[in-house]
Amino acid sequence: MKKNNSTLNKFLSISVGSWIALIIGFISTPIATRLISPDQFGKVSMFLLAAEILGAVALLGADQSFNRFFYDEEEDKRKYLLRTCLKLSLTAFAILSIFVLFFYKEVSHFIFTYTSFWLILLLILFAFLRIISTFASVVIRMQQKGKIFSLKLVLSKSLEFAGILMFAFMIGNKFEVIIYAYIFSMAVVSIIVIVIERDFWNFFKKGTTKIKNNSSAILKYGAPLMITLLMSMLFESIDRIAIKQWADFTEIGLYSAAFKIITILNTLQLNFTAFWVPLSYEKFKKNPNDKRFFREMQVIVSFAMLIIAVLVLMFKGTIVHLLGAEYGGAAQIMPFLIFVPVMYTISEVTVVGINFYKKTKLHILVVGIVCLFGVIGNVLLVPHLGAVGAAISTGFAYILFFSLRTYLASKYFKVGYKLYQLYTCITLLVGYAFYATFSENEIYTFLIGVFLLILFSWIYRQTVKKIWRKMVLILKSFSRIK
Repeated sequence: MKKNNSTLNKFLSISVGSWIALIIGFISTPIATRLISPDQFGKVSMFLLAAEILGAVALLGADQSFNRFFYDEEEDKRKYLLRTCLKLSLTAFAILSIFVLFFYKEVSHFIFTYTSFWLILLLILFAFLRIISTFASVVIRMQQKGKIFSLKLVLSKSLEFAGILMFAFMIGNKFEVIIYAYIFSMAVVSIIVIVIERDFWNFFKKGTTKIKNNSSAILKYGAPLMITLLMSMLFESIDRIAIKQWADFTEIGLYSAAFKIITILNTLQLNFTAFWVPLSYEKFKKNPNDKRFFREMQVIVSFAMLIIAVLVLMFKGTIVHLLGAEYGGAAQIMPFLIFVPVMYTISEVTVVGINFYKKTKLHILVVGIVCLFGVIGNVLLVPHLGAVGAAISTGFAYILFFSLRTYLASKYFKVGYKLYQLYTCITLLVGYAFYATFSENEIYTFLIGVFLLILFSWIYRQTVKKIWRKMVLILKSFSRIK
């Protein structure tokens, strides 16, 4: 029971910050969409996409290598693993920055359709802060310091919100407001977290300190994941590129607003991943044959994400109304985007076999197939349905993404997941998403959602019983403490 409570406490300490960040996100998003018009929001979306790509290339997958090799290193040498990973990423960043500055006119015109050296400088600064912020996060995640992780999440969202209000007051309703707010938030939060973890970041020891995994091992493990991440970003950006090709910045803005609602849910995904990644590696290292733990986790996470998906679709009209009248079209775009956090989060449980056995090249295969599927889907649907077509293509692509990750990982780590329940519910959820996309009858949408909540609970009735029993035990243990 103590062991279970320890795991639960770690999860709860991470969850607190995620839920607070979720609430702040729900408050700040409607304010941001009211300050920024859809076409301006579209420009922000393209800037963030370019910055994320630049940051992803510079990281070289070293952040994932840090995750994988963290428990391989002795505790007092883990800071030097961070130093090696960070050195590789910052070297790559310096080279890429020179390249971007040299071709700043072409890069600026591609992103914004006009030339701006200032925006390119902001792009480079944003990418640099993203790298530092990423390593600041993985350091506290891998040490399973849930309270600090929660603090980081809450501070990030709070400062983003404060930054939006502050810069909107200073320069008006320009898209740069969002960019300045993000940069302000990342800079302040990264400094605070590094100061808190200053002992871990104090790796400036004279001479060389040997670690088990050198630069070569870090690149060998991380490079395929970097390529995978780039392909993932290509896949994730195909929708916006297609909308830009066959529509305009306003349509991109509507799509981005719908995605921003889903991104708020990604806070839950981030919450789970922060808890799951170090725990799964720790469990596997202690007992590689403990398949039951992973099997039960998949069922619980699947049920939870399905329920969240139904609830979001039930109240999609209310949620979109909060964005403002200009963003009303986002209600038809949002339903299929719900599959992004749902399928990704569940796949984080089922994909572990690939990571445990260091078969990271399989990630490239998965994303390559999904990327091709996304291109075909967007080419077929976007010219006729616009942003709605992009959302449908993205939703089905993430279902394929989950299926491929699960199938390939099971070749190496044979857990025996109960997928028939999940695929039955996914099929029903797809039907519900189609109805919610093309029907404006909010009453029927709500009633269908109620029916699915009851049906999913019946399909997962054994899981519901287990969750209920565990909750009762936890409550009893708390009452004994009193």
